[in-house]
Amino acid sequence: MAGKMSDMAVTFGLLFLIQKIDFKNEQNILYAQIAFGVVQALILVIYGVVYQSVSKSNNRSVVRVPKTQPSMFSAPDPDAPTDEMTASEYDQSQLKKLFTQSLFSIGITVFLFFKMGIIQPMVMQSVLGPQNLYKNKLFKIYILGQDETQFPRPWVEESPFSAFTGAQNDTPAATTEQSSNGDVTIEDKKVKKIENSSKSASSSKSKSTTAKRATVAETKPTVSSSSSESESEEEVDTKKKKKYL
Repeated sequence: MAGKMSDMAVTFGLLFLIQKIDFKNEQNILYAQIAFGVVQALILVIYGVVYQSVSKSNNRSVVRVPKTQPSMFSAPDPDAPTDEMTASEYDQSQLKKLFTQSLFSIGITVFLFFKMGIIQPMVMQSVLGPQNLYKNKLFKIYILGQDETQFPRPWVEESPFSAFTGAQNDTPAATTEQSSNGDVTIEDKKVKKIENSSKSASSSKSKSTTAKRATVAETKPTVSSSSSESESEEEVDTKKKKKYL
């Protein structure tokens, strides 16, 4: 939540600063073009390094990916039909998707500049590009060397409004079966829920039986006391009869 709010603060702050830059100055335009070209070239080089790392990893763990990708504005359905692939295949598909998105963004930015003379998107991409790359899970796993168990596959795209709604969309959309690191699957969670419910039911039954025993134990003294009182009354009556006789 705090990270998402900080990302939005960076975006709005960048928009505010861009309004203060004089882009009628040719020198500022040149600086923006150089920064955009260098940043995008570095990002594409990093994608190439990630591709080589994914190819060398050969992670054979099975990942179940939904056939229909969930929307950013809806929660993932754990009962949706899935396709199985290895973790390496899944990472390659995600890298291909990321590479396509980057090329599309570069194309749109260049088109806006050369056809409409809009330079602001270049400045935005020069800052937001590295920021999005740093948040990417492939970059964290294969470049920063973070433990991949912190990012269970498959990954779900975050909603742009999750910072306001508090929704957590970075949970996996399907199960991941990994024999080496022992990731917890959805089936395991269901089994744990069933075990917890059975334990709670058994505990409630034991509590009810102990309560019944306590009530029975409380009623026994009353029964014995009433019987003793009846016996004492009978003895008094017999003594009275003997006196009269």
